[in-house]
Amino acid sequence: MSILNTQIYAHTFSTNESVKFLALVDKLKTQAQLIEQFLLENNYDSAIKHAQVLKQLYNNDTNKEVQEKNNRVANEISLFIKTFSLIDPNNITKAQIAKTVLDFESLLDEAITVRISDDILNNSTTQALRLATLVNDVDINYANSFNEQPYNTSAMSMDNTSSNHQQPQSINMSAMTTDKHDQNPSNVSKEIQNDTAYSTALGLSYTVLDLFKEIQSEHEINEPDKVNQLNEGISKLVTIIKMKEPYTEVVKVIHGLIQPSLQEIYNLKLDIE
Repeated sequence: MSILNTQIYAHTFSTNESVKFLALVDKLKTQAQLIEQFLLENNYDSAIKHAQVLKQLYNNDTNKEVQEKNNRVANEISLFIKTFSLIDPNNITKAQIAKTVLDFESLLDEAITVRISDDILNNSTTQALRLATLVNDVDINYANSFNEQPYNTSAMSMDNTSSNHQQPQSINMSAMTTDKHDQNPSNVSKEIQNDTAYSTALGLSYTVLDLFKEIQSEHEINEPDKVNQLNEGISKLVTIIKMKEPYTEVVKVIHGLIQPSLQEIYNLKLDIE
């Protein structure tokens, strides 16, 4: 599917608390994995920056919400996050790092079970909204990698009957495409400006890839062409970020392939504020 020189649409959806929490867990796991990766690479500065992101993600309000369901789980999550912030690379082995991350992920999985009921968790629309929310975080972080403004942020809705839906804001992709003969080099960032945002975008893109594989294995989807298009879009997203291509290329894939496919497969409705 060619999306060059075409007009695509920014996708904005409303969301719900269960989807937000599921996406938060995915983001916390991704940051923990990045901390492990950079510690194993002896890149302590990057590990510390991702530990700071981890702490920012799990704020006091979120902790209180988990405490209402299970005080022990909330306290243990907070303890793990503090542990990541205080890790001394000179006093921890690779095996200890791996075990810490694995135990943290297991605890987050337990938090899901105490926070979200099985019927909501196993709902295919919930999982689609979870996926799309993470895709939006990829969008935002990759834009931040180049110190650019994201073109759009999407939250998603379980309410497929709402009448308050309008046409999404259009994006002219041909206008976004950088002219190779442009004489002003300041128009588009050529290099990554924020390594932490870039690593987060790449890590989340892999999370999206794994999550959609899981969704396909657990939920039957009767739109094979759209599923193939979605798989193609997610694979392209990972490749573009790995290659550190311009942010506009990510916009084309997210809003030209991924979000439209999700919208059609799961009948997600657009809410324009």
